[in-house]
Amino acid sequence: MNTRSPIRLALHSDLRERGDQALVYRDMVDLFAHADRLGFDSAWVRQYHFRGRRQGSSFDGGLPSPFVFLSAVAQRTENIRLGTGVVTLPLENPVRVAENAAVLDVLSNGRVELGVANGGHPAVARSLGMLRQGDTDQRKADYLRSLDILTGALAGEPLDPTDPEFRLNPSAPTLVDRMWEAALTEQSGHDIAARGNGVLIGSTQTVPAEVTARAYHSSAAPGGTARVGLVVHVHPAATRELALAEIAEEVEATYAWGRDWLPHANTLQEKAAGANVHYGSAADIVESIRSFPAFAYVTDLQVAVHFGTASHAHRVDVIDEIVESIAPHLGWAPALSGGEDQAQPRSTYGVFQD
Repeated sequence: MNTRSPIRLALHSDLRERGDQALVYRDMVDLFAHADRLGFDSAWVRQYHFRGRRQGSSFDGGLPSPFVFLSAVAQRTENIRLGTGVVTLPLENPVRVAENAAVLDVLSNGRVELGVANGGHPAVARSLGMLRQGDTDQRKADYLRSLDILTGALAGEPLDPTDPEFRLNPSAPTLVDRMWEAALTEQSGHDIAARGNGVLIGSTQTVPAEVTARAYHSSAAPGGTARVGLVVHVHPAATRELALAEIAEEVEATYAWGRDWLPHANTLQEKAAGANVHYGSAADIVESIRSFPAFAYVTDLQVAVHFGTASHAHRVDVIDEIVESIAPHLGWAPALSGGEDQAQPRSTYGVFQD
């Protein structure tokens, strides 16, 4: 792999902060609006249902309705693309997902990036009136059926075989080309590439992120457009020691949540590495991300900034520093040309060349 196009920079949020959820949501809308002005390429949010750590949540809070939230972001922004990273498809009616995505795409002038995933905790599924049954193979087959229904609806296929005019409204045929799937394993990387979708790789994986990314790349169509999104936690501070102290609570909580499948770790530094957290001075963070094996495959670097940031103002400062002192040294240039009044968002993704 000798060359690759410049990366796209994204801001990612789980919206799992503790406290008043209304304030959490409003502050995140404001932060995405600021990211838009700074030239970030995309904004991504993850879906979480309900509150309660017994069901596997590592933090309180979360966002159950990403399309509603991103509609608010769309009204406050002009250029930044709007991604669901991800909607848990087995917990949803796939036709309703298609409808929600299509409406958001219309309201945002075609800025939606639609990410979905398999999964869903059984207790959450029951509470939503959905069934998650059978073994792993059965659940995968059910997911793929829902994915086929979703893509068919977006592509304009009839929703009732007896009525060829019974189709999705509003129509959204180009959304099929802006679909992404989350992957946790090597095989899912291969499978997603074969389906022609982008791959989303979270900050915590059951296999190393580079294994999934490499599998995706190896199975992508020759000469095709590769889309590899990777979530990384970023926390700048004057020193690595200070940064590590500031992120300790979130790192410990994340490791406690995933200790059964994250790499074995004893020290806080090892736990931070297992959760894909990059911290310290701007130069430290640049070197840390550059040396992360999966970064060689990334087209879309999704930075999360909630580790160690206790206020909205702090998060604003962090994304300012990312734009000024970190992302440009990782191969990113702002999606602004000729000043903010002449913003030109990128519309294509990088193509890997062997």
